[in-house]
Amino acid sequence: MLFTHQKRSRLPAMLMNLVLLNLVLGLSGCQDTKVTQEPGQGNEQLAPHPETEKKPAEELVDTEEKAALDLSYIPATAMAAVVLAPQRVLGSAAAQLYPTEVLEVLSKRVTGISVTDIEQGIVLLQMSDNSPVPMAGAIVRLAKPASLEALFPLFKQNPDTWQQAEVDGRPAIRFTDPSGGPVPMSFEVTMPDDKTVLIGMAGFLPQMLAAKDADSPLIKLLAQVDANDELVAVASAEMLPEPLQQAMVNPNLVPPLFAQYTAALKYLSAVEISVSIGAAWGGELVIHSHDADQAEALQAVIVQGLSMAKQTLMLQINAANSGDEMVDAAMAKYQVRIGNYLEQMFRPTRDGNRLTMNSNATIGVASTGVLVALLLPAVQAARDAARRASSNNNLKQIGLAMHNYHETFKQMPVGESERIQYKDGKQLLSWRVHLLPFLEEDVLYRQFRLDEPWNSSHNVKLLDQIPPVYVNPRHDLGNRTVYLAPMGPRTILGSGKAVRFRDITDGTSQTLAVISVGPGQAIPWTQPADLTIDPVDPVGSIGSERGNFQALFADGSVQSIGTSISANVLKALIQRDDNQPVNRDQLPGP
Repeated sequence: MLFTHQKRSRLPAMLMNLVLLNLVLGLSGCQDTKVTQEPGQGNEQLAPHPETEKKPAEELVDTEEKAALDLSYIPATAMAAVVLAPQRVLGSAAAQLYPTEVLEVLSKRVTGISVTDIEQGIVLLQMSDNSPVPMAGAIVRLAKPASLEALFPLFKQNPDTWQQAEVDGRPAIRFTDPSGGPVPMSFEVTMPDDKTVLIGMAGFLPQMLAAKDADSPLIKLLAQVDANDELVAVASAEMLPEPLQQAMVNPNLVPPLFAQYTAALKYLSAVEISVSIGAAWGGELVIHSHDADQAEALQAVIVQGLSMAKQTLMLQINAANSGDEMVDAAMAKYQVRIGNYLEQMFRPTRDGNRLTMNSNATIGVASTGVLVALLLPAVQAARDAARRASSNNNLKQIGLAMHNYHETFKQMPVGESERIQYKDGKQLLSWRVHLLPFLEEDVLYRQFRLDEPWNSSHNVKLLDQIPPVYVNPRHDLGNRTVYLAPMGPRTILGSGKAVRFRDITDGTSQTLAVISVGPGQAIPWTQPADLTIDPVDPVGSIGSERGNFQALFADGSVQSIGTSISANVLKALIQRDDNQPVNRDQLPGP
């Protein structure tokens, strides 16, 4: 059902994925796409688009006359074909960047033919009601004479995989799969002349040899193809087996959201996609319906689908942010503009029973910049996920150290004791300092004077030696940390008194020990101060900038909690013995 036509390609295949992505993204240079902005509005609006006038993409000047494609050996039963001209592709100027030498060696080793000697290759596909397995074949036309005996030397290394054969009275080679898989596969190769190689699955090659003056919807499409084109793929919807056609339009086989799009497939009679690449490049998609009414109905479905796709894309992109409010706002504005641009580009115009979508684009620094800008949110999202995972690991290490401390000293690292000294009722050093020996930082711990406050002339010199475990990779805060313990008389690390696990009567999995707060709440890591909870707005006390925060529970587990959490639930999580257990599975996520 797909017709793909790539003209005069000047880009090596190793860059094809990037090219296709650029095309889909709708890079600058589209001649028929216009995005305007209503006065006084921040969001760009789509300019009116004629529904009946077909606007073809701008094309490069073509000095070659159209050449008819040789349709020999294409059976009437074939439903799809891909036509490729490797010699033209690899002979282009842009192919100088491609590892042609490597391709020549590999192709010669596997097939016995250098890829640069292939003038044209046509791959065929056939599907029928009688066979659940599609049949495939290929027509290879060479620039130099070859012999059947020299083909596929790599396959011939195993005598169990091939044998001499005869197909319709012609010498042939039959290759088989010795593994005997669930669907036994074999293919046959013959040469009707010294510059033509025919390859087909068992049973399909005879059909190819017998094909003379065949006629079918697929062949009618191929008759319109220019043999000078470098890549053409054609498929006929009418040649699909009836059961498959019925399955494709069955709304019960897809989620309800996509049912209307599946049902619209019945309006298709043919689809054509053409792509031209050069100094200016673009693509054109033409969808054929059976009549004008069906084309109009299909147009409405496509327009609705484009709108839904744009909204989905915007939601996914906007879920990522850089942490810079101004940059995120600018990126959001850019994304709206590009979303409208893409929607306009792919919005089809209608001409009778044909729907056309087209675009042109210019390859260069500008297009690369657009691609980078569009990919930036995804890169930012990946980086943010990595930083979140790193911070999650930091909290787990702190939780493990807390448990090991309790196992050793039978209390949490707070509360006056032989190791934890107080002055005037106040702890001199943070619990973060007393956990150092359990975080593989014993050397640093031994440098502290435990009987002096954190900001004494001696201890303050150690402030800049903040251990990596206390650094949230999302923030560059120097010697300050965002890993704080909620403070209060019934908290685990913020009461100023010795707390044991047995004192956490709500359960260790139900009580928060440490929270990763926003950078505005950060404090020097050795300072015996933590998170002061506002009783009116406890969630606001955290200062989260991303709509969620990471929390370490007393059992050592870590969970990201959305800032939509209610004040009462957060208070219950902070207090260790309020007899108000919370179902963590029901906590809002990030």
